[in-house]
Amino acid sequence: MRDSAFGPVAVSPDFWSRPDVGQALASRDMGELFRLLNRAGISQMRIGTATGNAQGRISDIIHGKYQVKTVDSFIRIADGLAMPDDARMALGLAPVRSAGIPGQHLPATASAAGQHPVPLAAEAQYPATAGQAVTTVASLWTADDSQAQSLVTAPLDPAAWNAAALAWLVGPPDSALPEHEQGRAVGRADVDRVRSTAQLFAQFDNRFGGVHSRRSLIHYLRYEATGLLDGRYTENTGRELFGAAAEATLLAAWMSYDSGLHGLAQRYFIQALRLAESAADRRLACSILSAMSHQATFLGHLADAANLARAAQTGLGAAATPTLMAQFQAMEARALARAGDTRGCHLALAAAERSFQAADPGRDPEFIGYFNEAELAAELGHCFRDLGDSRQAAGHAARASEQSDGEYPRSDFFAAMVLADACAGQDPEQACHAALTALSNGRALSSARCVAYVRDFRQRLDRFGDLPAVRDFRDQAAQFALWTKAA
Repeated sequence: MRDSAFGPVAVSPDFWSRPDVGQALASRDMGELFRLLNRAGISQMRIGTATGNAQGRISDIIHGKYQVKTVDSFIRIADGLAMPDDARMALGLAPVRSAGIPGQHLPATASAAGQHPVPLAAEAQYPATAGQAVTTVASLWTADDSQAQSLVTAPLDPAAWNAAALAWLVGPPDSALPEHEQGRAVGRADVDRVRSTAQLFAQFDNRFGGVHSRRSLIHYLRYEATGLLDGRYTENTGRELFGAAAEATLLAAWMSYDSGLHGLAQRYFIQALRLAESAADRRLACSILSAMSHQATFLGHLADAANLARAAQTGLGAAATPTLMAQFQAMEARALARAGDTRGCHLALAAAERSFQAADPGRDPEFIGYFNEAELAAELGHCFRDLGDSRQAAGHAARASEQSDGEYPRSDFFAAMVLADACAGQDPEQACHAALTALSNGRALSSARCVAYVRDFRQRLDRFGDLPAVRDFRDQAAQFALWTKAA
């Protein structure tokens, strides 16, 4: 019995597991998919009703007169046909499930009620094509903006870092950008607007921490960047657009990481890496690998962290600059220090200092401009603190604070806390003074990472019991939000 033009679509579950259907999905050939549905008894009118298209448009798609290329169109088709997760993923879309009911799909109208389909595993995978990257990151922005609980609380998968790095390093380069016949026309002014907006949010992040404006950035990306990536552009403009989107997504990753949303941050790092590949920007891609290393070190995945930092160094190739190499080598040293590899850390630090001495700012991309002498000194301080060398840690941390220009309050906070940690073993009074400086520097910061630094210092301070200097410090520290949050 042929399907009616009305009522729910009745597609057999076996249909989606057929090889010819899988091939149509993998190649995103909606004309072939609709032909196969037609042969399975689903009328053109019913397909159109389910997917929000006129019957004439379905006919044009089937006969090759019109091609489906936009992200929104693929999502409408998947939702309207109630595709199972395997079929959605073959099409390059994130799998979706309704809240609390495994295997049940949300209706196409769910997004209007604020229940946008929730991405699950797909966002932790490295997309194979630029088109899939756009679909995946747009789905990620939308679910995050909708505060999808399963995404916000998504677990971190350590294997996903290495899988993404390997895919970028050794996979065949994907030079093809999506080609859209519809959508808005995108020009350089649009790209400049994305870059400028991301730079503004980066300033907020540096001054106030990731928690402060993270959701505002995601909201902007959902409603502005998605439409641009799904628009029409020349190849040169497209590369610039993907680069701007990659930098903005990298910022989203850092802000999520700073907010303590580690599974979500990992997903943003991976998608930013894929966007950077489409932008043909090796320097940015390697900086994203370095950022992944930073997160891995913070979370204690130290072998992964060292490998990611080395992948960043290897991946640069002819695009290397001394400043970039210095930053990546410093990240390798951070991981090795936490792992207790004193010799390896010293070698990486020596390499970082040699690279930095050869720095030529005129050759550097703009995004690495923050890595100055103060930042390098702070990295040295972190390393020697983790190696247990309090004297050197204190010296480098103090130098980082002295050389700071005040443009990065969160970095100043970290340097002061490293100094406090370094002093805690020998001079509790000096340690308390440094910690008060850090808390003052961080008065405006809303950051889970900052809270973690304070929590570690509180534990170091407990060994001194009720010394007068410590008691006085605790009374003064109680006025700072970061101190009370770390309790």
